[in-house]
Amino acid sequence: MPKKKQYQIVNARVEVLSGGPGPGILVAELELLPQTAKGKPLFLTIDEVDGMPAIFKTETSVFDWFINEAEHESDLIELQNKASLYEGESYAELFENHEGIECYDGLRYLIYVTRAEWKNLKSFIKKTKGKLLSEIEIPKSDVEEDWENGEEDF
Repeated sequence: MPKKKQYQIVNARVEVLSGGPGPGILVAELELLPQTAKGKPLFLTIDEVDGMPAIFKTETSVFDWFINEAEHESDLIELQNKASLYEGESYAELFENHEGIECYDGLRYLIYVTRAEWKNLKSFIKKTKGKLLSEIEIPKSDVEEDWENGEEDF
């Protein structure tokens, strides 16, 4: 069995772009550094609109593209075509079919920070920065708990 690749947490951030009226829009990004000789940064980004996630994997940050959508419209279209890791009406299919996804624990971390209560968020990120994903316990997000409990609407 091959050894599981290790990833160091470099940074995480979340921004609420719209809280209503209308659909809620959140953007979150996790920067990881693979612990290999040629470890280049890995960025996982969620753009969640009204609970429907689109997740991207890139080598550079695209967080600001979502913050300044008008300036990066063509970049976002290209991102959708080339770097989309998952897109769905909920997180259910991701949780059910995560085999073979590089750095699934990184996705769980990112989903948690996207869905966590704001009062816990900054301290969680601060506490985990610089650590390996394998060294921390990633709390289950509300949507992961709902999926485990067989709840449909998440």
